[in-house]
Amino acid sequence: MDINVTEEVENSLKDNGLKKEEIQEIIEAAKTKGSKLKSRSEDTYIAKGGSENLTVYAVYTPSSNGAINLNNVYTHKMNVNGPTGGEIGEVEYDDESDWICDKCNEVALQRNVDMNYLGVSRPGPALVCPKCNETYVTQGVASTLKTAESILEEKRA
Repeated sequence: MDINVTEEVENSLKDNGLKKEEIQEIIEAAKTKGSKLKSRSEDTYIAKGGSENLTVYAVYTPSSNGAINLNNVYTHKMNVNGPTGGEIGEVEYDDESDWICDKCNEVALQRNVDMNYLGVSRPGPALVCPKCNETYVTQGVASTLKTAESILEEKRA
């Protein structure tokens, strides 16, 4: 699979210490497992992967020649433990998002999830599939998480 990147995305890969090959593996795994979000309005996907210490998100669009156009990458270190209060169930206050879980074909909900890092736990917003409970953090939230992570790391030092 060929991955096309702009200079801006190439810089984002470098800033996050990532290689195109790592992103390719994340996208291929998401395609195989169906564990990705699909935009409700366009042919854009969010795949996630990474390790125990880092979650990596790849926002991409398939191109007509079979390649992938990588639109964005972002990361966070926070561990997402799942929906605040446990299972989602039928909760009336959750808002529908612009994303669909590719595995379950359910509209992802904007929902608070429990997150922790360096022993500190807090709720935060995420996109959550109401069927499989898979969680995804948006780029804006990931930026906020990075700031919080830096503060916690400074306090720990």
